[in-house]
Amino acid sequence: MIRESLPKRTRKAASRLGRLGAVAMLLSASATAVASQVIENPKNPPNPKAGRVVPLKEIARITDEKNRFFFVQPFNVFTGHDGSVYVQEFKQLLKFDPAGRFVRNLLKRGQGPGELDDNLTDVVVRENDIVLWSSNNYKLIRIDLDGRTLDDKKIVQGFLGALLGAFGGRCFFLRYEIETEKPKTRISGIVEEERRLVIVPEKGEAVLTPFLFPVTEALHFGTRSVSRSTISRAMPAAAGDRSVFLFHSPQYLIRLLDLETGRVVRSFRRDYDRVRYEAKAPPGYPAELIPKFHNDLCRLLWRGDRLWAVTSTIDPQKGILVDVFDREGRYLDNFFLPLFKIRRTNPQYYAPMAVHGNFLYLLEADEDDLISLVKYEIGESH
Repeated sequence: MIRESLPKRTRKAASRLGRLGAVAMLLSASATAVASQVIENPKNPPNPKAGRVVPLKEIARITDEKNRFFFVQPFNVFTGHDGSVYVQEFKQLLKFDPAGRFVRNLLKRGQGPGELDDNLTDVVVRENDIVLWSSNNYKLIRIDLDGRTLDDKKIVQGFLGALLGAFGGRCFFLRYEIETEKPKTRISGIVEEERRLVIVPEKGEAVLTPFLFPVTEALHFGTRSVSRSTISRAMPAAAGDRSVFLFHSPQYLIRLLDLETGRVVRSFRRDYDRVRYEAKAPPGYPAELIPKFHNDLCRLLWRGDRLWAVTSTIDPQKGILVDVFDREGRYLDNFFLPLFKIRRTNPQYYAPMAVHGNFLYLLEADEDDLISLVKYEIGESH
């Protein structure tokens, strides 16, 4: 589980957010109504070929190159419009060309313009630029596809967490809800915490929206401090320039965010058999902080005009189960990808992958825990 620390609070920031809260109260109540409507899909899709195995052909396996790059702690992979591939770590952002050749590390370390001296927590790859965000020090950097700095600024609104997307000069964040961050009891366990969608324009103050995205955390109360471990967090997937699909809870639920209007326009799910979490707790780790089930979803991928929802279901003979939805949230199909070297020791982070055209990219660990970026050609999926 990845541990995260909350931003430092100041009276000035709290006062500002109090004013923003008043703005949120004036937003249309109909937006909340739309967000609460959930499209319910059946357990099985209508495609008679559902449950088949879609073949994958390994095209390339990218491993460490001495004096050029090496994978330290990669946890996310993205593809660009031109087929370039980006591997995100906390301390670097590695770029590879469409053929899999290493290009450069796009992340500059330091405290100057375009540099980051803390963890890189979120990346948004767009057609002509890339947005980098550190929720640890509220720094937002925009670079071109070659790594040249286009913009660098601090976001002063405070309490911002995940960056979901960027469109039309606005960035979309999830904000820690102040009133829910103070533990109501001092009992260690798994709790649900709310995050609010916040829109930050290029100029002016942030706008709080009515849309809440609950996430799940494990709280452990020590003698002098409280530690937090994420069980679920928002996992977005861009579908074109203005749309972002995401999930944020351990249970099966997908939401569609329209970046042009700043509204959650659709929520949907399907009946799903949860997968029990079998990993053992480390010695001395409180048993009450271990979830009973894997998160139902582990990754969303947008391919063509379809959303692939990578589930936590793994068949030992077929591989990992992928559900297929259309943009309207209708459950159309499912299939298995024959991927078996997938870590199962974390309830939320495994199978970091991305797609571009007929290719799938996966961060894969071998028996010695060495990481490779593997490029697969996707076989016929219809």
